[in-house]
Amino acid sequence: METTTPIQDTTRWRVAYQGGPGSNSERAGLTLLAERFIGWPFASFAEAAANLASGQADCALIPVFNSTTGPIHEAITAVNAHDFVVLDTLTLAIEHYLLGNRGAGRHTIVQVLAHPQVAAQCAGWIQWRGYTPVLVDDGALHAAELLESGRRDIAILGPKGIGDATGLYCLEGPVQDRSDNKTTFRLLTRRELFEPRA
Repeated sequence: METTTPIQDTTRWRVAYQGGPGSNSERAGLTLLAERFIGWPFASFAEAAANLASGQADCALIPVFNSTTGPIHEAITAVNAHDFVVLDTLTLAIEHYLLGNRGAGRHTIVQVLAHPQVAAQCAGWIQWRGYTPVLVDDGALHAAELLESGRRDIAILGPKGIGDATGLYCLEGPVQDRSDNKTTFRLLTRRELFEPRA
């Protein structure tokens, strides 16, 4: 996969990414593109990549490496199936928090919903607390459902932004196993968008 120079113009970009409101991928998009970022969330990396490949999105923002867990193979496999070029790369410090409903506390929680990457980055803490991890597509995508349920025995693991976007409360954190936890994201586009045909 080739790497190009970063985007320099003021064009607004429809960016497909895996996650939901308040996710780290959304934060990465806003950090890279600021007001040019128009987020388009999907439940999986494959869906985000397919959306770009089909021409519906202008770019896709994909996490490819985490300093705690290593290469993010599911994401890499999803984008390697297509002829994309890399427009830009960003590495962000990543923190995770225990997010729940009003009235919940760390001692009322039994299960934590988390994306597999999040669960792996917090595995030691989950075990220490004695919680049961439930792997989901993305915590941000389940936040509204948890909020509506009012349940106090279930929480979500993820960035603070999920709570800010949905109204869930921060019950504890940061809780990732390593304080130097970081993820590298790539902003991708289709080759024909970067290299228009004559």
